[in-house]
Amino acid sequence: METELIVACSSGNTANVAISVIRVSGIDFLAEIDHLFSIDILKIERNRAYFTKILNSNGILDEVVICFFKGPHSYNGEDILEISCHGNRLNVQRILDLFVNSTSARLARPGEFTERALRNNKMNLSQVEGLDLLLNANNVLALDQGMSLLSGEMQKDFLSLYKDFLKHKSAIELGFDFFDDIGEEGFQKNFDESLDNLKKTIGRLYRQAVDSSQHLIQPEIVLFGPPNAGKSTLFNQLLGSDRAITSEVAGTTRDFITENLVIEGNLFKLIDTAGIRISKDKIEVEGIEKAKSLVDKAFYKILLINPNDSFDFSEFSEIEFDLFLLTHITGKFEDLKGLKSLNLAGPIEPILTAPIGPINTVDLLKTNIQPLLKAKIHDKFKDVMDFDPVLLERHRNTIKNIYNEFGKYLATINNNEDLAIISSEFNTIGHCISELIGIASPDEILNEIFNNFCIGK
Repeated sequence: METELIVACSSGNTANVAISVIRVSGIDFLAEIDHLFSIDILKIERNRAYFTKILNSNGILDEVVICFFKGPHSYNGEDILEISCHGNRLNVQRILDLFVNSTSARLARPGEFTERALRNNKMNLSQVEGLDLLLNANNVLALDQGMSLLSGEMQKDFLSLYKDFLKHKSAIELGFDFFDDIGEEGFQKNFDESLDNLKKTIGRLYRQAVDSSQHLIQPEIVLFGPPNAGKSTLFNQLLGSDRAITSEVAGTTRDFITENLVIEGNLFKLIDTAGIRISKDKIEVEGIEKAKSLVDKAFYKILLINPNDSFDFSEFSEIEFDLFLLTHITGKFEDLKGLKSLNLAGPIEPILTAPIGPINTVDLLKTNIQPLLKAKIHDKFKDVMDFDPVLLERHRNTIKNIYNEFGKYLATINNNEDLAIISSEFNTIGHCISELIGIASPDEILNEIFNNFCIGK
């Protein structure tokens, strides 16, 4: 465990703000930094705010408010001094430089404050992951689940799984040590009841994990279809700006373009992809492959097709989608020559614009369809939120591993009566559950988590 003195700005170091917070963390370091302040900080009381000045060799550097938190009663279990200073980035940087150059402090690594909180048992692994999710959330779902993990609510579900695991494990151990006392009937009753409870808990968590494989922390909306279908025009309409270049020349968009799109307070990533078609152009082919990959993992998929084009729509026959838009409709619906070749895996009914109907339908992209599309996207996102999916990939993968190992365990029970074999197989599930609740975790998991944190947190 590292105990070096560290310092970092926890806010306002990427833009000028009114107030920035600088954190200094270590053990019994006040005497070392006392000369940097206009008051005697060795005499300050813990958990109280003090107005003071930061000094360097040339005089006053800044007027600040400081608050001291004595370990172990602090965020990370160490002594922490929080300095609220004026939030000009240059001012923040020169205060950080003062500490690094005038004391033994070094700049903190990303997430190092929270890493020390974990190692000092001030937080568990799920709370750390919840804080990461909370700090980087782009929608209400991620915010709520981050807070649930941080406050320990979601951890209760994981601990409930662990409790059911221990009950079934104890039922097995009873069979080893007290079979003669409880009898075969008593053993079987305890075994079956605890197994049934564990099965229900694993099944519920698995449904929450397996149905949330999409990237819901920042869901992606992908516009795809053949060249010249109107993807870039719709992209610009949804953004309300001319972000993508539009042209009558097929294949204008050769790579994907992304922009953030806010719908009902939730942040989505809107992606305009290259037109999907058979091509011999290496650059265009690369763009088409990227487009297919983006469609495959997108949260919401919108297929745009211009049915007036003579085009082989078989390219889209196996692609599932959420919305099907027919564009450039100027004549009778029944006369659209491209429709007969459509054999699509998504919704059968295409979305048209007012006036709704098969005859004399106006050009789709000349009509404001933003409210319609945004409402449909939001409806799907609401349905997902109501389902309470598991967002973090580590949790999802671990829950899936638990589910798979439990399936192997059930097969073992059906094929063996030897309690030693049954117990050995069951212990594998215990290792997976321990990883889920943070009792055991590989170092690479911790590195991945903390590298995603901001400096000073």
